[in-house]
Amino acid sequence: MKGLRPLPPGWMWVPFDDVVSIESNLVDPRDFPDAPHIAPNHIESKTGRLLPYVTVAADKVTSPKHRFRSGQILYSKIRPYLAKAVLADFEGLCSADMYPLSTWLESGFLLRWLLSDEFTARVSLEQGRTVLPKVNQTALGKINVPVPPRNEQRRIVAKLEALLARSRRAKGALDVVPSLLEQFRQSVLAAAFRGDLTRDWREKNPDVEPASKFLERIRTERRHRWEEAELKRMQAKGKVPKDEQWKTKYEAPAQIDDSGLQALPSGWAWASIEEVCPLDAPVVYGIILPGDDVQGGVPYIRPVDMNSDGTIDFTSMKRTSSSIAAQYQRASLRGGDIVLSIVGTIGKVIVVPDELDGGNITQSSARLRPPEWLSGEYLRLALLSSTLRSQYDKFRFGNAVQRLNIEHVRRLAIPIAPAEEMKFIVTRATAALARAEQVQIVEQRQQFDKFEQSILAKAFRGELVSQDPTDEPASALIDRIRAQREMAEQQQMPARSKRRRETTVA
Repeated sequence: MKGLRPLPPGWMWVPFDDVVSIESNLVDPRDFPDAPHIAPNHIESKTGRLLPYVTVAADKVTSPKHRFRSGQILYSKIRPYLAKAVLADFEGLCSADMYPLSTWLESGFLLRWLLSDEFTARVSLEQGRTVLPKVNQTALGKINVPVPPRNEQRRIVAKLEALLARSRRAKGALDVVPSLLEQFRQSVLAAAFRGDLTRDWREKNPDVEPASKFLERIRTERRHRWEEAELKRMQAKGKVPKDEQWKTKYEAPAQIDDSGLQALPSGWAWASIEEVCPLDAPVVYGIILPGDDVQGGVPYIRPVDMNSDGTIDFTSMKRTSSSIAAQYQRASLRGGDIVLSIVGTIGKVIVVPDELDGGNITQSSARLRPPEWLSGEYLRLALLSSTLRSQYDKFRFGNAVQRLNIEHVRRLAIPIAPAEEMKFIVTRATAALARAEQVQIVEQRQQFDKFEQSILAKAFRGELVSQDPTDEPASALIDRIRAQREMAEQQQMPARSKRRRETTVA
């Protein structure tokens, strides 16, 4: 046939209408309240798998639906590019947006043809409308089907079912991998901040300075920096302190209540996020009302821009005016800062890239600036760990929208190890997590999808199973099908018309 690719010997191209009956059997759903109801959304795209469904009554169906029989194929005529078709092994009602199909071919063979990329490409060319693409019955009936001999159809179906079953089992096993990987990541982080990951390091390095002494020195230095800054501020106003009373204005970071926190290894200590962050870059939230999106304005990060893998979605990022950003200069970003989401999805963490230096955040996030003595990666990993996540759960509030307030964030407790051990924790944890990141689940799922379509393509080129020269050719099968259809149509004619025709012939 013109415009169609060559087929193996014994095969032939046949119009859809010649081998398939597209049946319309609309009924009132109120007469079938307990019947299964199948709609396009109950069929998985490109797999032929039926998803969970309910009865007509449970679905509150009111408009007319097609009644289908066991053994028919249900094909969705809307959005044909989604390739939704399933072989029903029960009776029920289906959406009027579907075609119940009966075929003189092997049902499994036709089903796989309907799910193939080749058929989908052909039917997509015939779809009408742009808002909701749909293929009508006439257009569908003209699409050609590659028909092999009957016995070869059966061999093809058997081979496809075996190969696809193996593929689906492998894909099913792959589906559980993301949750297993997340469990692995959390176990790595939990071990890191319990001290399990570096237990051997501590045994080899028993004489390091404990974190408690280190933190005490940091706290003392923090107070000294405040006193220096406060004295300069007073002197700039022409004030000369007469005594030490002014030093009592210093507000030390809130003390941590460690009664509900995990036990830490010897040499470790708890510190609040507030005292970890520099005095001149406190923990803050950002812009409350950023206004309209301003082209060329100051970019700001929202939780929706923060991906779960720690990356930023720049495509959706908004910009505010420089005047509004100036009002929230306190939350201005610098490369290396850490942003923690505190409204909605609590606990997303990203490291600010250098290209967002000078950007800002919204009130739905908190900015944390790692000090010189603490690795930003250590802080990031801690914020992602169950050690901190359990504290998010403790402090979160709200019904429809969960949130942490900024004081909660400042009071979060982070385990601090000796300085050298913290470096080793980062090295070991990132190496372990990198192994998990190397497992590309999405790409592997796509490879399975490509594999399934490749074997369908081979099947409909006649390359999946061997041809048997003793098989009856498809042409004989098609002749027989056409004869059977013609006879069935004659039998369905009204008796009166039939009698009139017989009288005329006589």
